Amino acid sequence: MLRTYKIFFSALLTAIIFLSTNISFAAESANALLARIERDTYGTVQEGALLPRLNQLEKDYSGRNLQEDINTRIESLRTILYDNSTTPSLIAKVNAIEWNYGHEVKSGGIVNRLADLEIALLGEQSDGTIIDRIRELTRASFGRDDIPMAEVQLPADTLIKVALVYPVGTREGQVGDAVTFKVVEDVIVNGDLIFARGLYGTGTIAELTKATDWGRNGKLVIDFHKVNGIDGNEIDTYVGYESQNLMTENKMVAGAALVGMNIDESWGKNLVFGKNMEVPADTEFYIQTKSLATVYALKGGRGSLSIDKSDSEFGDDLDEDFMKDYFNDNDSTNNS
Repeated sequence: MLRTYKIFFSALLTAIIFLSTNISFAAESANALLARIERDTYGTVQEGALLPRLNQLEKDYSGRNLQEDINTRIESLRTILYDNSTTPSLIAKVNAIEWNYGHEVKSGGIVNRLADLEIALLGEQSDGTIIDRIRELTRASFGRDDIPMAEVQLPADTLIKVALVYPVGTREGQVGDAVTFKVVEDVIVNGDLIFARGLYGTGTIAELTKATDWGRNGKLVIDFHKVNGIDGNEIDTYVGYESQNLMTENKMVAGAALVGMNIDESWGKNLVFGKNMEVPADTEFYIQTKSLATVYALKGGRGSLSIDKSDSEFGDDLDEDFMKDYFNDNDSTNNS
């Protein structure tokens, strides 16, 4: 009998620990998702307890609070904001309206982005719900009640021209550091806009070698993992043969250096030994999609029907500056 009680209480204790762990995990997941929604809505995570913050989000989006449990309500907001499984998400719609007006997608919270669009398209800011404001802006921008978006097939190895948002280098950088970049030219496939100028992507420093006094140069290898499409979904990317070939053809020295490509005298300069590699913001380079994907695209998108390899707002000057720092014809001074 005593043995039976011990087994029973042991099983009960295990069940309590299991349930407590899962309840805690669910609460953490709800908080993390709510914080993500707040960042994309307001630009920052809001302060205070979870329930009042959730109530405010619901009011701002639809003007009412759902009579459901907290997890269901947060999931409902997630679906409206991010889910493209049946119709374009709100993120997709805001991106499309912005691009249709200014041919660039902005960063920041939806609330501020809508305010800027309303002033530009309507002449004044609205105090309606987010859903109503997007509906009104859709009419003003496209002249219709819906945005012409549809699912399309994005081929593998589609090339995307991007640029660093912040500087990165071997002097201060560490393996595992996040790297932020953005699309600098629209990518249109079969007449449909898939990647718009201004959309952000993320990568990490995979390898880093610091320069040494005895002549070893600094070296970087960055994995460029994902970039956002016009529909707000992240698309897997990498630097493959096609993107490396374009960087070689265009002598994109700084961009090539970001992915560990071999840069030698054939690029037009001689190496300076013992130099750390410091790559400035706005350095341009190419990446490509990793595999075939189904995405929402803006139908009949206007803009660059193919990637322009010659025109650059800032790439040529930056590559020249980088070459002066990292390569040198006359100065053999070492600098670590």
